[in-house]
Amino acid sequence: MNGLNTLKKHLGEVKEMSRFEAKQICSQINDANDFIGALQVLDLTLKKVSQNIDQRLNSNELDDIQKRTLDANTSTLIQNCSFMGTALFGNIFNVYAGEQFFEFEITNPLLMLENNGYEGILSYIEDKRDEIKTILSQLANIIATGSINNNKPYDTQTANFKNLFR
Repeated sequence: MNGLNTLKKHLGEVKEMSRFEAKQICSQINDANDFIGALQVLDLTLKKVSQNIDQRLNSNELDDIQKRTLDANTSTLIQNCSFMGTALFGNIFNVYAGEQFFEFEITNPLLMLENNGYEGILSYIEDKRDEIKTILSQLANIIATGSINNNKPYDTQTANFKNLFR
């Protein structure tokens, strides 16, 4: 009877540990998915903001009211840009994929208007969109190939996939 209680004790602990690890793995995958989703939403919003500013700068036929409408639309795009209830502008996002740490910081580009003009905003948006593309490409490579630092591939026979996203 004492041996059975000991066995139940150990099996119970193993069961609980497995359940915890599964939740932890799901949480880590969700973190990476959320990071990717937030970057994709930001990229789409930055593209729309850039189009609005391009239209404002390059159209000689716009009157002041139309320009203010474009400015208001641009401001609304930025203010409403969110992912899962979290405003995206004015934040820093980060995640680990394997042993690599990815971080992305973005401010409201309209805050640069006074000092840099619309051309400065467009330059900032272009830089941020390029940074997003680079990060998403690196993450896609890690996910697709299972590689970590310096493109060393995982040994799939002995790989510890629990640590792919942490």
